[in-house]
Amino acid sequence: MAVKSAFNRPFNWVILLFCIIFVGLFIFTFVNEKFYQTPIGQITHIENKSTSQITDEHHNKDIKHKETFKIKILNGKFEGKTATIQHDYVESQADSEAFSKNNKVLLHIDKHPNDAYITEKKRDSLVVAVTGLFLLTVLLVGRKIGLQSILSLIINTLIVILAIYIHNQSPTVSLFALMSVGIVISTTLTLLLVTGWQWRTLITIISTLLGTFLCIGLTQLVIQLTGGQGLKFETMTFLTLPPKEVFLSSVMIGSLGAVMDVAITIASGMNEILRRTPKISMARWALAGRNIGQDIMGTMTNILLFSYLSGSLPMILLYLKNENTITYTISMNWSLEISRAITGGIGIVLTIPITILLMQLWFKLRGVRQ
Repeated sequence: MAVKSAFNRPFNWVILLFCIIFVGLFIFTFVNEKFYQTPIGQITHIENKSTSQITDEHHNKDIKHKETFKIKILNGKFEGKTATIQHDYVESQADSEAFSKNNKVLLHIDKHPNDAYITEKKRDSLVVAVTGLFLLTVLLVGRKIGLQSILSLIINTLIVILAIYIHNQSPTVSLFALMSVGIVISTTLTLLLVTGWQWRTLITIISTLLGTFLCIGLTQLVIQLTGGQGLKFETMTFLTLPPKEVFLSSVMIGSLGAVMDVAITIASGMNEILRRTPKISMARWALAGRNIGQDIMGTMTNILLFSYLSGSLPMILLYLKNENTITYTISMNWSLEISRAITGGIGIVLTIPITILLMQLWFKLRGVRQ
């Protein structure tokens, strides 16, 4: 009876359909070699030829392994043939990778199977599993709102990719301008999907965009006044684009999520307070909104900081291993990341009073008592 009643709810059928698709895709990744244009092989035998200890010029010690693989090729014109290749790797796997028997790998083959070398592991099974579990968790916890969140995630990703594609096809079009248009569209669609068309949705959209563009404007002003001193734009010298434009675009995208979260939290909280205590004074209502903002301000800024810094951790360890000083290492790897986090933090702080003021303005227009 419990199972029968569970499937009386239409959304449970959506979850069941997703589970079937997810399991089907996961199984498919084990037999999809024929759909790859890149040659794929499966390691059938590993023979360890030698193991030696090595030391570099900075006295970093590691262990190097030399192995011989027998790999059965699973697709392409050499399908069914066996390749014998040499593979070297160090245990730290800083610049090489260890493989195990039965691993499926992507290959590069010139003229003969024995000329092949491994480019990387075949990881589509892992990608499908992690993505599927994430989406399933969102659906189970969020239900209908979770489905709308997934749709907004897909739309936002497509918008960013489209902006990059347009700039790539027409380099004369400003990347920052494209990202700005994308941010407006993304914010509007995301909030409409997640919260629906309500008065607080409009307030959240306006406060999110104001908070984001104000913090970008302040950042641009500071860079202009200081000449960008202290920002290590030389780490972006491989780009053929103006580094400042790329930096500001990345800051805008990175801070948008945190700013949007702050705006919707304050707007929803103040709306709920007003709904439960409709006779609350405007001063106490605004104070409640400020208290909500103060509670989330620190945590959201920390989330931004840790998100930015975590991506640079491998490079920091690599710099330190090569005997660079800690100050040089941090300046080269965390200069732009800390700047992005601080800029996003400014956006978060600005969004709090902006959202409260817009809520007050809206309700004054609706005749709420002062």
